[in-house]
Parts: sequence; structure tokens; C-alpha cells
Amino acid sequence: MAIAGYAVGAQQGYIYVRGEYGLAIQRLQTAIKQAEREHLLGSRVLEQGFQFRIDVRIGAGAFVCGEETALIASIEGKRGQPRQRPPYPPESGLWGAPTLINNVETFANIPAIVERGAEWFSSIGTAGSKGTKVFALAGKIVNTGLIEVPMGATLREILFDIGGGIPNGTFKAAQTGGPSGGCIPEQFLDLPVDYESLARIGSIMGSGGLIVMDQTSCMVDVARFFMEFCMEESCGKCIPCRAGTVQMYDILRRITTGDAGADDLEMLKSLCELLRETSLCGLGQTAPNPVLSTLKYFPQEYEAHIREGRCPSGHCTTAHAGKEALA
Repeated sequence: MAIAGYAVGAQQGYIYVRGEYGLAIQRLQTAIKQAEREHLLGSRVLEQGFQFRIDVRIGAGAFVCGEETALIASIEGKRGQPRQRPPYPPESGLWGAPTLINNVETFANIPAIVERGAEWFSSIGTAGSKGTKVFALAGKIVNTGLIEVPMGATLREILFDIGGGIPNGTFKAAQTGGPSGGCIPEQFLDLPVDYESLARIGSIMGSGGLIVMDQTSCMVDVARFFMEFCMEESCGKCIPCRAGTVQMYDILRRITTGDAGADDLEMLKSLCELLRETSLCGLGQTAPNPVLSTLKYFPQEYEAHIREGRCPSGHCTTAHAGKEALA
């Protein structure tokens, strides 16, 4: 961040951290103090007449504050809600000043690029996605935790060579990009994981979440779970996201309990398109991704819930029980 500040003429930086991450906050504050003692931060950085200060700002944990304008509002002490752009942060950002805003992971690449050169960095990854990516492996996988792989590594390499495979079953899907990401089926196990490839199949890279599912996972219930999260995290500023996520969650809930019909499925698809096209920020625009990807790659599971009153994975037992009770 100090290098970036020197490059753009900034003298103040902020690291925004969710309040739940107490250990991360403690270590960041310690690192900043150490950097000040070594004259890497402060009034005279490396005795060069350049001053740069970094402060930690602790957020309330709202998911929407991952959106840059909502993050800026939160740092300013306002409610974390996005605003329309333009103006963009480089023109008018924090307190109206030109602001350079990036993920910590992006800033972390700068010293290595400066030290080893752009050609070295560009030699890692794919044509459109350079460098490496940190993923958080979770779910039905032997080795959970953080990994760092070159951009372009395949899902198969990540899940089976590094992750150790599925512990008690078979691979069904992987969800990348956190709650706003898409579910990727087995047919794409050899897909190179980069920004362009994930976008083509309806998912995103996001912050690097990677959740693995096996044959016991119900893809309809997975979509319901993530929609519930997006519904609860919506800031409520725009109607499509505020009301649309509630309606989508309700439809998905009724599908899993066996109370939905074919008309509900069509309404669900319409709502997905509505949110993508009309939501104010990325939360609403990407909230349909888990739904659209499961509808595309696992349509038979939706059909089984709605038309047959059963859950193919045996997860949503209430769906089958509900149909039997009606019979």
C-alpha cells in the first residue's frame, strides 16, 4: 500500500477488516507498528521525504461492504450502502478525494512484481488472468484450508491433487466465488480456473471461496441456502434486490418443501433476470448465480422436487413427505 501510495501521490491508507476477525485485526495493528519503527510507514518513509500512514478500519460485518462504494461509506462512518457510479472512486471516493481501492490480495502482489519484474509475474497464469490465486477449500473435501495456485490450474488439480479428493462419496459440484458464485458440475472438472473461464460457465472468482459438494448435497437446497444469505445481507437500498431476493428465497423454500408448482419455476427464472439487470450493485446483480447455475446444470433436481415430490439426494425429506400426505 505504501508503494501504491507513492505511485499515486497518496499519504493516507486504510485497511478495512470485518469486526469478527479479531486475530487479523490484532496482527495488522502489530504489523503497522513494526513498519513504523522500521520507517516503512510514517512521516519519513525510508528517509525519502515521503509520508504515508495506514489505519485499520473495523467494519460491522455487512457483506455488501465488499462493494467499493459501500465500503467507502462505511469507512466514513455512514451506513454501508452502495451509490450510483459515476463518479467512480478514482475521481471522487473517500471524503470526496480521489481514492485508489483494491483488494488486499491485489496490493500484496506489488512488492513481488517490483522485485522480480512484470515479465516474471506475467509468466504465471493464463493469457487473461495473471499470477496466482488464494482459495479457501471447504465442504466435502479431505484437505480443507487455504491454498495458493497459479491462475489456470484446473478444478481437478485443485480438488483431487491438492484437496485430496472427496472423503466419503463422489464429486457432484463445486461452488466458487462465495454466496454470489455459481455451482460447477463434474463436466467442468478439467476447466482452467481463471476469470474468463469461470464467467463463461456462470460463476465468478470472487474472494476465492471454493465449496465442494458430494452426492448427498441437494442443489436446490444449496441455491436456497445462498439465496437466504443474500436476502439477509441485502442493504435494502434498491427494490430489485430488497424485494427480489425475498421472493426468490420463498420460491426456493417452497420447492424444497414440495409446495411449489411449474409456474413458480418460471417466476424464479424471471426474477433471476430482473435482479441481474436492475440491481444497483454487485450483491443483487450476482445473487442469482447459484440459482441460475443449478437450474442450468441440475434441472432434473428441480423437476423431481416439483413434479415428483421427491429430493433425488434424499436431503429434502419434507418434499417427499409432503406429497405423500397430500396423496
